[in-house]
Amino acid sequence: MRKIRAYSLYARRQRRRIRTGRPLRQRIERLAFGCSAALFAVLLALLLLAGAGYALLTTDLPTVSQVSALFDHQTGLLLQPTRFYDRSGTQLLYTLETPGYPRKYVSLDPNQPEHFSPELVRVAVGLEDPDYWQNPGFHPLALLDDQPQTIAEQVALDLLLWQEPPGLRRSLRMRLLAAQLINTYGHVQVMEWYLNSLPMGHLAYGVDTGARMYLNRSSSSLTLADAALLLAVHRSPALNPLDALAAALQQRDLVLDQLRARGVLTADEVQRAKAAPLRWNENVPPSASPALAFVHQALSQVTARLGSPRLERGGLRVITTLDYPLQQQLNCLLRTQLLRVSGHASEVKLPDGGECQSAALLPTLPPGLPALPDTLTSSGVVIDPSTGQILALAGDMSLATDGEKLLSHAPGTLLAPFVAVSAFSRGFSPASLVWDIPPASEISSSPIHSYHGPVRLRMALVNDYLSAENQLVEQIGAQNIVQQAQILGLSALQPPANGNLLNEGSPITPLEAAQGYAIFASEGKRNGQTVSGADLQPAAVLYVEDARDGQPLWDARAPQQQTILSAPLTSLVHNVLSDFTAALPSLGHPNAFEIGRPVGVKLGMAQNNQSSWAAGYTRQRVAVFWIGTNADAPIDGRAPAGLWHALMQWMHRDLPATDWAEPAGITHLDVCDPSGQRPTPACPNVVSEVFLTGSEPSTTDSLYQTFQINRETGRLATIFTPPPLIDQKTFLVVPLQARTWAAAAGLPLPPNRYDAIQPPPPSADVRIEQPALYAYVHGRVTVTGTAAGSNLRFYQLQAGQGLNPTSWLQITEQTDQLAQNSVLGVWDTTGLDGLYALRLLVVRQDQTVETAVIQLTVDNTPPTVNLLSPQAGQMLPSGAPLLLQAEASDAVGVDHLTWWLDGALIGQNDQPPFVFSWRVPPGNHTLVVKGYDAAGNESISAPVQFVVK
Repeated sequence: MRKIRAYSLYARRQRRRIRTGRPLRQRIERLAFGCSAALFAVLLALLLLAGAGYALLTTDLPTVSQVSALFDHQTGLLLQPTRFYDRSGTQLLYTLETPGYPRKYVSLDPNQPEHFSPELVRVAVGLEDPDYWQNPGFHPLALLDDQPQTIAEQVALDLLLWQEPPGLRRSLRMRLLAAQLINTYGHVQVMEWYLNSLPMGHLAYGVDTGARMYLNRSSSSLTLADAALLLAVHRSPALNPLDALAAALQQRDLVLDQLRARGVLTADEVQRAKAAPLRWNENVPPSASPALAFVHQALSQVTARLGSPRLERGGLRVITTLDYPLQQQLNCLLRTQLLRVSGHASEVKLPDGGECQSAALLPTLPPGLPALPDTLTSSGVVIDPSTGQILALAGDMSLATDGEKLLSHAPGTLLAPFVAVSAFSRGFSPASLVWDIPPASEISSSPIHSYHGPVRLRMALVNDYLSAENQLVEQIGAQNIVQQAQILGLSALQPPANGNLLNEGSPITPLEAAQGYAIFASEGKRNGQTVSGADLQPAAVLYVEDARDGQPLWDARAPQQQTILSAPLTSLVHNVLSDFTAALPSLGHPNAFEIGRPVGVKLGMAQNNQSSWAAGYTRQRVAVFWIGTNADAPIDGRAPAGLWHALMQWMHRDLPATDWAEPAGITHLDVCDPSGQRPTPACPNVVSEVFLTGSEPSTTDSLYQTFQINRETGRLATIFTPPPLIDQKTFLVVPLQARTWAAAAGLPLPPNRYDAIQPPPPSADVRIEQPALYAYVHGRVTVTGTAAGSNLRFYQLQAGQGLNPTSWLQITEQTDQLAQNSVLGVWDTTGLDGLYALRLLVVRQDQTVETAVIQLTVDNTPPTVNLLSPQAGQMLPSGAPLLLQAEASDAVGVDHLTWWLDGALIGQNDQPPFVFSWRVPPGNHTLVVKGYDAAGNESISAPVQFVVK
């Protein structure tokens, strides 16, 4: 019984233990299941992530079979150098290889006739990938390295991933492809591809080509020293035996020392290799092309887009913008003109024996023109302004050389249109008055007849009146003009150290000049292609394609466009460049720039006429030519102008003659020449001029004025001059700074002294003290003097208009009180202007009359003053001084102008032109100008608000 109870107690305890243990076990089981599920989810996520990463990594991954295709003996692209063709795609212009050293595919198999030397393979492996024969194509510890660490990786990067940007993705893809290359083709084949694809400098591609070019031997006979030299050249192509023999040998020795340090070579092998005699070629044949200077331009653009390694590796067809027939005509035209002006026979044939048709259109040279030296050189370029494409380009050609390089030259007055842009954008116009006079210090030594005095800016720009242009450059600032020209395409232009921008100027190429002039031809727009950076360049390439399947790598056939200048501003410059009437003094009529269709042209001279330019355009073509010499021989401008004439006539033989439509924002207005102001009856020459709407002159001409002269004395007539002796004459009134030149040039100047016929001696009892004789007065004029003496009945003040008044205006009532040095009366001149006589009339008791008369000029009209630059709301750059410009006129002459910036006086002009230079600090500003005439009248311009940033 006791056993039964004990067992029953045990059973209850056991059941209780089971009941209490079951939840714990269940919890443990559930926890284990949850952990397993989470681990599975993590593993699944990792697998999915890895799968997604691998998919991303292998998306668009090239196949390694492409490498085999690249080296195919029949169609392999890497065995074909890159070739450049004209725009038709049929005329070969250039092959990117060293002439005489075509590419070959060389085997690693020593049983083949053409095979790589074992020493070359030994050096390559020891130098670049010591464990090459054992590794799987990559190093596991360098998976994330951006640069290739093995030969297989280098092949994968150079031949399959050359377009991909550096980064983690490229690093992993490069190693994946390297492993596939080794796994698929083996180490021997990959090594073979590697040695056949190494760039060796001088456009040589593959070690065999480098061996033949540098050492004049095949790759199968290379020694240890040869192999070390060639692989050293591969590492530093510029240090090669042709260009830097000593440096190339030094690099070879460094390679040998590196191989010894790695245990690849013994000390004895290194010593023998360094001591081995070296045979090398001293030169290679030069590259040839009918347009080598153009090819260099196209080559630089393709290199900027695709990179030099890809371009030199080959297999590309580059279709350029070159018009091959036009290029032939340009080449033969330049050579013909060089022969003509140098005094030689000038018959030049095309390479195929055809006629140089453009040369037949050259204008006849003037008789007696001295022959220029044979060192004369010339260059030229033609572009299509609507696309920015270069159609023909010839580098600097002489009688002894072809135009291989397009060099830079001083632009001189070819910069005149860019000066015009800067001037017109600052308030000047083609009608603005400029003074072509020598500096005061050079008056005695300068040939006075070569200066033209006051001229419109239009005349100065088209005829290269240098003194006037230089004064304008000084006013605007050479730095500001250069910055404007750089925006327009003359990117290399810099301000000259001596400030003489229009005689020297930093050198530019004809291509830069053509790009700048093309903006005027295309109504302010620049057309071209973006090669590198944001600015458009003249395009030399239409497209680049794979030579095997025509797959495009770069398509530049659709031109890009940027607006550089406003249409009205561009039209203003073009109006000047197309004005052959204004150019008559320098070009004459007819001249070489007249080709029977609308054009804009400029003849430019530099370096004391040892450098001469001709630049011009139609709507369809822009052509720029340069001729120069380093000899002391001036070049007649008709030489480059003749080139321009001949080629433009030949190019346009099948093109319609089209003109430019004048845009809105241009105003035509009659002005007085040369002041550019509104005409007066005294103006002898009225011309029509063009202005930006809103900038038309509002002032009347003040250069030409009519004076009354005593014909016998030549002096200014007075009220005391007998009327029969008075003549009216119109004179050009020159400002103070031009009077010395005017006198030296024999220009008639108005007299500045009054007639010698004097009034009767003033009576002590009848006289006018104030105002003074010949004074300028306005408003209410207080007259003081004396009206005294015995038997005074009355005195009265009178005024009469003109030198000899026919009627008199009573100023005061009759007064019978004596006046001694006191106020005689007040003359209200309101509403009056011009020459007047003021008379004091004294009547005695016995009816005798005494008078005192003085001559006055009444001026109640204040000057007209307008601000031209800056313009309202204009935003200007800080740093350089700003050019402030105003115009002012007055019936009797402007005495002076004062400039007020933000309420403070900053300067004064005492004579025209009213231009003031001031360094304005950044911020918002208000500018006004105040004008004063000789009578004391004052006027103020409308305030102009502008911003300096």
